[in-house]
Amino acid sequence: MAMNEGSEVTFEIIEEIGIISTQDTGWTKEINLVSWNGGAAKYDIREWDPSHGRMSRGITLKEDEMRRILDLMKRRRSRARNRVRSVPDDVARDIAVEAASNKSHTAEHASAPMDSLESEPSGETLPAADAADIANESEN
Repeated sequence: MAMNEGSEVTFEIIEEIGIISTQDTGWTKEINLVSWNGGAAKYDIREWDPSHGRMSRGITLKEDEMRRILDLMKRRRSRARNRVRSVPDDVARDIAVEAASNKSHTAEHASAPMDSLESEPSGETLPAADAADIANESEN
């Protein structure tokens, strides 16, 4: 729906779900439930200034769209686990140690590229966090 020139866009943050990352300027990339122009609340991902008075462009998702994204991420993780089964135990342990040390980094580093593991000669990569989970599972 297009807004007439001069029309004010209204919003209400119904639920602050969490901060994804923080910029040096104080702006934060967040996921929230937001009602725009009095409509039904939707999942909203965008950057906000510290007072939540100004925001960047972002993306809104309906409940079923968010569920689909979560399902796709779970499937991706499952596929990645299956690819890593052939990684030698010592390599998996090294990745687990590295991933554990990465957890101590601050939110500012959350947007940095994740380290990856070459899992197959094809050159496909696996985020270190997934390999660390697998390493932890094999130790238990």
